[in-house]
Amino acid sequence: METSNVDSWTLARSRTLWPVAAAVFFLVGCEQAPSPETEPEPVEPAAVDPRPVEDLMETTILLHPVNGSGVSGEALALQSDGAVVVAVDLMGLPDEGEYQAHIHRGVCSEGGPVAVGLNPVIGLADGTGSSTTTLDMEELQGEEGDFFVQVHGETGIPISCGDAYPGEA
Repeated sequence: METSNVDSWTLARSRTLWPVAAAVFFLVGCEQAPSPETEPEPVEPAAVDPRPVEDLMETTILLHPVNGSGVSGEALALQSDGAVVVAVDLMGLPDEGEYQAHIHRGVCSEGGPVAVGLNPVIGLADGTGSSTTTLDMEELQGEEGDFFVQVHGETGIPISCGDAYPGEA
């Protein structure tokens, strides 16, 4: 039985990471196509090549159960060229439905105000859930200090939380 939970988690995570990867490559490597009325200008090959994947800044935030929820997972943040894609994957959700998620200022143990909202996590019948949000870097610029990702249950009580930079002041 434990194997099926791992397989469900892996399947749910892979369903989320493919759109994240596609979004990142779209943000990093797409050029606007010329209109049919104009002749395309010659472009050097280096100008249209996307940046190598290793140039992307990646942060994985482990999400831990809070308030006895049993809900855990991770948030993966990929940053490149003025955008951040945040993918949240959870397991142990009690019900199908939408779960609100946010990036907060501060640390999980002390709480803090919402810095930016994320798309809701969509919970499935198997207890897994995921969400993908693309943010402009401008939404997070000017925000200093620690951050954490928090997911809330149907009543608004936090059910999962993870510090973005634990141990750093």
